[in-house]
Amino acid sequence: MGKLLLTSGQVQVLLSSAFVAAITFFLFLAGYTIQQRSIANLQAQLKPRIPIAPLSEQQPLSGPQHPSRLFNAEHNALISEHTAAQEPQQVIWQKLAHVQIVTEHHDVCSTIMFFGDLARLKSPARRVLLFPQAWAMEKQAAKHDLIDPYMDITRRLLRRAARRYNVELRPIPSSAGQEENPLASPWSLTDLERVMLLQTPGLVQDAEALDAVLAYTSPAPMTILQLDTDLGLASEELILATPAKETHRVLTTTGLQNFTAITSALRPAYLSSPYTIASIGGLHGAVHPNKTAFMETPYIRFNDPKLPGPEWEVDYARVVQARPKDKDADWLWTKMYGEFAGRRYDVCGLGLEVWRDG
Repeated sequence: MGKLLLTSGQVQVLLSSAFVAAITFFLFLAGYTIQQRSIANLQAQLKPRIPIAPLSEQQPLSGPQHPSRLFNAEHNALISEHTAAQEPQQVIWQKLAHVQIVTEHHDVCSTIMFFGDLARLKSPARRVLLFPQAWAMEKQAAKHDLIDPYMDITRRLLRRAARRYNVELRPIPSSAGQEENPLASPWSLTDLERVMLLQTPGLVQDAEALDAVLAYTSPAPMTILQLDTDLGLASEELILATPAKETHRVLTTTGLQNFTAITSALRPAYLSSPYTIASIGGLHGAVHPNKTAFMETPYIRFNDPKLPGPEWEVDYARVVQARPKDKDADWLWTKMYGEFAGRRYDVCGLGLEVWRDG
């Protein structure tokens, strides 16, 4: 059999082709590896951030986990309430929810901002918004009927909440033309095991810590904050409710119309407030506050006694008069009000409303 003889030109072409093929293969392999890493990182970023349970014997949860400042034993007494637990707790996040109640058009945007923060921070719990049933009723206006000028904006914001932030819209039921007491509504959500109601307006800084409170606080019909006047926080700033038909029936049939009456009926458990919620109003009496600690507080509540609210634009002279006297507190106060205004526009597409005294 004759041997195949290659010329020097053919050998050079073969070597060049092999070299090009090898380089192409390695470039493809490098690109594929980078692509897979990018996809893995993207998936990790999109997954909910599930807080680690406070107990060392807690069974691992599915999904990514991140340590929560809430259960740092050196900074929060809440962990001591869990150390006596006998059995590990398996969390089903579809049975837990952050709930908001709105009855006035004025409060809708602040509520949507709250849910937007939870979505941005990838909270794994459900998000439920309760609103008057009348808002869901489409009515054909008669010739002389008064048209609510805010209804169109409210419905637009509700649709945005459902579409962008996966918020479940649930009208507050009514009977004989009378809507039930909104304060009792969280206990009617019997498809859920526990719900958290935070008062708005406010800004969520750390959703993981709030989710940890929601998931790992000891079960009780009602849990509220321990009253702390030094921090400017009231007990109703945070409410944990365990929905139950009997509890809801008691609250609705006995005519309990205010928070004090409900707490008297349910005899709530109490939750320590430090490192969970901070009050913007508490800055007025602060002296050299720790800026880092304040900015890392999971929830900043805007309950300022000197201004009507962060959604209102007031006279500059009144703003100057309302500012905290301490330099560091004033810096935090001004920053948080500015951040609220920016998020309000980004989430709701609304600027600040003009406040008119009287």
